[in-house]
This record gives sequence, structure tokens and C-alpha cells, in this order.
Amino acid sequence: MNSLTSKATLFALPTDQPYGLDRLDRLASYDLNGTAIEPVFDQLAALGAQLLAVPVCMVSVFGHDEQVFIGRFGMAARNIPRTLSFCNDTLRGGNAVHVVPDLSADDRYRMHPFVQPPGNTRFYAGTLLLDRDGMPVGSFCILDHTPRADFSDDARALLVRLAAIAAGALDARRNRLTGAAGQRFVETTTMAVITADHNGRITFWNAAAEAIFGHPAHEAIGRNLMLIVPERFRDAHQVGLARLVRGGVPTLAGKTVEVQALHRDDREFPIEMTLSYWNGPSGQGFGAHILDISARRAREARLQHLAHHDELTGLLNRRGFMECVERCLADQGRATVLALDLDMFKAVNDAFGHAVGDAFLQALSVRLTTAITGDASLGRIGGDEFAVLLTGDTGLVRATDVARAILRALRDPIIIAQHDLQVGVSIGIAVAPIHATDADELMIRADLALFRAKHEGGRAYRIFDSGMGADLAANRAFKMEIGRAMANGEWELLYQPQVALHSGRLVGTEALLRWRHPKRGMLPPAAFLPLLETHAAAFEVGCWVIDQACARIRDWRAAGLSIDRISVNLFAAQIRAGNLEDIVLSALERHGLQPTDLELEITETIALRHDGELEPLRALHAAGVAIAFDDFGTGFASLATLKNFPLSRLKIDRSFVTDIVTDPHSAAIVEGVIAIGHRLDLTVIAEGIETGPQERVLLSLGCDEGQGYLYGRPMTGADILARFAARTRPALIHTLFPI
Repeated sequence: MNSLTSKATLFALPTDQPYGLDRLDRLASYDLNGTAIEPVFDQLAALGAQLLAVPVCMVSVFGHDEQVFIGRFGMAARNIPRTLSFCNDTLRGGNAVHVVPDLSADDRYRMHPFVQPPGNTRFYAGTLLLDRDGMPVGSFCILDHTPRADFSDDARALLVRLAAIAAGALDARRNRLTGAAGQRFVETTTMAVITADHNGRITFWNAAAEAIFGHPAHEAIGRNLMLIVPERFRDAHQVGLARLVRGGVPTLAGKTVEVQALHRDDREFPIEMTLSYWNGPSGQGFGAHILDISARRAREARLQHLAHHDELTGLLNRRGFMECVERCLADQGRATVLALDLDMFKAVNDAFGHAVGDAFLQALSVRLTTAITGDASLGRIGGDEFAVLLTGDTGLVRATDVARAILRALRDPIIIAQHDLQVGVSIGIAVAPIHATDADELMIRADLALFRAKHEGGRAYRIFDSGMGADLAANRAFKMEIGRAMANGEWELLYQPQVALHSGRLVGTEALLRWRHPKRGMLPPAAFLPLLETHAAAFEVGCWVIDQACARIRDWRAAGLSIDRISVNLFAAQIRAGNLEDIVLSALERHGLQPTDLELEITETIALRHDGELEPLRALHAAGVAIAFDDFGTGFASLATLKNFPLSRLKIDRSFVTDIVTDPHSAAIVEGVIAIGHRLDLTVIAEGIETGPQERVLLSLGCDEGQGYLYGRPMTGADILARFAARTRPALIHTLFPI
């Protein structure tokens, strides 16, 4: 352990730089090479192993080349090289508890010799030993041969407490070596330190005890410990004290417990107390280290509230609401759920901003609470989704009465920031045990009724019926088939041409997903895309589409086809996954393509709902991948969305193109979109072009590109090649290849 006293070699890691020689002096002041090390550190290690139920616990300090164990339990070695120390990462992490639930599953440690056989170490948790000035002087850590994914906040707090006691013992050692004999520790610690004799009379009371309990030391010393015990607990305390005096086993000695204590002003408050017991020259004695945990309890209560309540409205969140439904079914066997979804709320957010939208939701929550009378619980279970729980044998009569009351309550606008805001609501009703017997199924059936209400126009309520259940069963079966489609090779891509309107040149194609179902044949997108969007397979299918599209444009070019790009549509699951940038760039590299060869199409719905998850798209756009805004003008995207979104191309929806020749309003809208797109340096492409007159109007309005049956229906990759690779003169594609 010579490295402990060498300032030239101690704490040479980069994490030690802010402390310099001060830390070296501090560590040397413990004289760990000179006098014998107190057994308290081994005792603390044993206590830590017992309380945290692990086979190995260590108290250590660091030298330049080694980690030295001054307290050990379950480990024979007195030191190990620092290059093998898990605690190095604890030192780098600062004051936090460093936990590795499974060392063998962590790339930083899985090849570590202590993790590999015969060591077989699987779990590590450690925290720093901080001296009274906050300087890290060592670590307190535990190891286990079994992974532990459930290392709780209480266990972390206990680890920190034990480390604080060990650090305090180190400080006490230094004080004793300098003549202070530990007195400075108990005088300056923020923990109350109290001792008492066998009669329960207080014999020591430090400054922290004065601050925590409100009694000055001169008033407390000599009085009975009942001074800080609430009256209702005093009999039990006296019985326990008498048992110890008679020679009973001190079952709480060395353990940390949470109890209620009594302040001088007669208020009760929670404390955390570690008890000790001894036989000395003057007989039996008792001691306690005490912390006021009022602030901790308040934080825990706040966290518990947040775990079950929506922070914006104060209503139950989804978790809290579902727990209420589960308790109601467990206690009563009956419950009624109303699922509510606001109609057109996103238009409020888009038009007036999220601050107004949040204020609207808060005011709406108050109005809903007022409208729902009797024994009911209201929750906000999603962005614009609410739910009502009616308990007991309420039946459908009360449920429909509540639904009508909610619909009436939302007839009048809500005034926010001088804006009269009004949205509708669709309501679905399900009753247990008629429609379901557990909470999840009850919510599913209420949601199905809600979807029916929205499908039929909204601003109404519907009650779940068996027909909806049949739809649910069919959807589930269809989803199972979707899950098997990839493995069975049932997905296919077709390609629709995209042309430059001024020249008729093929500039790109859009890759369109189709499902060749083994029994139903080739399915159109409307038959499966809505379900696929919500299926776990959406991410995998989306990645397959990107890869297949990249392979297709590579093959086309190799066969002589001149084409600028290929476009693919993204699923929301690909945005949520967070690794879209890696997926796209890997596919481009794998097929020898440039970023400009690929275009990603994203809908307004994805852009608005996942605005906080669009960084991968921004990175891809910066790298050269084109981003197209699909079906622009049919949703609620605002001009601010165009300004802030990483776009290359706007796609005008076919609904505006269909009657562009005959309807001046459609023509005006298209003209406005084209003008906006060009002012933002975006290329504008129109979908659904089927006739020459439509094409000519779009050309006259300045539209850049077109897509539709005029140029070709969705076709196979071979058909694209056969149709467009042999072009020899510039002319409109539809005149060369009439449909």
C-alpha cells in the first residue's frame, strides 16, 4: 500500500485534476499505512452485505495503481489493480450511485476477468466516500453473482447512508490522529447523534439534534428519551427498553428504521434512525444516528402523485385511471367506462400554439369535472383523450345520462386568451361485467365504441355492441397475419412514375407497398395500412421498404435507366425508434448510393405528433436526403410547420387536383401552395394528375413535377424499366406511352 502515501502516484486519473494535491494531502492524513485500520470498516462492509443481501461488500480508497480495501466482506484480496476496478466509473460519475444491473450484458464490462468465469460477477453498485468538504476519498460498493434489475431507490439511499458513515469514520480516524478523537465529527455532522443510559436518560445530544428536534442540549441531556417519542408509541418503547435491560436481544441494533418523532413544538415528523447498543463501564448504553426525512417524504409523495396524475390538468393519468378501474372491478365486480376523444383539438394547437392548447385542456378539465356528478373518476389518459369511471351498479342509464351531460357541457365555447375555442367530443361506453370482466378489455371495448362514434361523424356517444366485438376479433386475426407476412415474403413494392412537368422527363418514382395475401390476393393500401401503422411489424416493414427501394434504383441505373431519385413513405414507428439516420445511411452505403438518390415522404400527422422526435430527419436532410411533405393541405399543418420542418419537396394532395380545371377555389389553393413552396425553396409536386387539362393548369401555375395515372399507374420495377429506359426523344411521357 505504498502508493497511498506517494503524492507523485496518487489519484492520477483525469477525474482527480480539479482537486490536485489537496486530495493527496487529505488521503495521506488518514495514515492508512501507519496505524492499524479500525475494525469498523469491516463491520460496515458486513452490515452492507447483510442489509443489501449481497455476498460481497467493500470499503475502499484509491491509489494511483491500485484500489485498496480498508473494509471487506466476502472478498479475500486486500487490493486490486485500478485497471480492474469497477469503482473507477463510480469515481468518474461524481456523486451519483453507479449501478450496473448485469455486468455480463454491458459492453463495458462483459469481457472483464471478474465477470468471466471463474469470477462470474454479475451485479455492481457503488457510491463515493465524500469527506466533510465534499471531496471524494474512496468508494463503498457491493457485488453479486446474480443480475439485479430491481435495485430500488431505497437500496440506493441505504448505500449512500453506509458510504456517509464510512466517510465519517475516516474523518473520525483523522480527527483522532490529530487529537480530536472524533468529537469534531459528531459536532459538525448534519445527523443527530444521541446517546442514553440504561434508564433511557439522554447522555449526549449534538448540535444537529438541537436543530432537528428543537431542544437545546442543556434542556435535553438528563431527560428521558420519551422527549422525542410521540405519546402513542411510548408504551411500546418502554416495553422494548425494559426487555433490553433484562438481557434481551437488541433486534434493531445496526439496522436503519423509519419512525415518527416528536418536535419541541409538538408536531410529529418522520425520521430515519440507526440504533446501536453496548455494555460499558457504566452499564448498558444506547445510541442513535438520526436524519430528518421530512423533505424526502414530501418528494416521495410528490413523485407518487405524479406517477398517477396528469401534471397539466391534475386529473388521473392513464396509469392512475386504470388502477382505479382495476380496484373497482376487484371490489365490486362492476364498472362503467366512458372513453372520450376530442374532435379537432389539434386544430386549436396548430392555430394558436401549445400554450393556448394547454390552457384549453385545463379549462376543459374543469368543465368536465363540473358536468360529471356523483361517484365518478375522471382521467386524462392521452393528449386529447379523457376517460370517466362510474363505479358500482350504475348501468347504461346513468352512463348515457353522463354522456349527454358531457356533450351539453361542450356545446358552449371555452374562452382562452380572448379566443372563443370550441371542440366536439366523441364518447364510447362499455360496462363490466356485460362487455368485459377485466380493466384492459373494458377499455378496449370502450375505445371500439368511441371509434364507431368518430366514424359516424363525432359529437355523439355509442355503446359497445357485439358487432364491434366481431370487428375486434377480425382485426386481431388480421394483425396476426400481418405479423407473419414478412417471414412469408408477402410484401411487394410497386412504383409510380414522377415526371418534370416542363419536359416530361422521368425524375423519380414513389415506392408503394402492397400485400400479396395468400388467400385474399393483392390487397390495396387501404385494406392493411391503418392496421400496419399500429402493428409492431411496422418498423421492420418500413426498414425493408427502404432497403428494397435502394436496391431497385441501383438496378435500374445499372440497366441504363436515367432517374434522379426514389421515394419511400415512412411509418410513425420508424420516427419513434430514433435510429432512422443509421438505417437510411446504412442502406445507401450497402447499395452504393448517394443521399440525394433517396427521398423520404412523411405525412402531416407524423410531423405534428412526433415533432420532438424529428432530429434523425433533420440530420438526414442535412446529409442530402430529400424530405417530402405528403398530402399537404389535407391536415392541420400550419405555415410554421413548413418553416421549422426540414423539407425538400411539397406534395399537393390529389383532392385539390381532381377539380382544379373546374373549381376556382381548388385552383387558388394549389396556386397558393405552389407560391409558398417556391418562396421556401421547395420543389412542388402534384399527385393525382389524370388528364392533359389538369397538367396544363398545373404547368401554368408553376408546379414543378407531377404524379398520377396520366404518367403511369403503380407498376413493377421491370415495367418501369421497360417503359422508360428506351426513351429516345424529349416528349411528354404520356404521349409516348398512353394508358
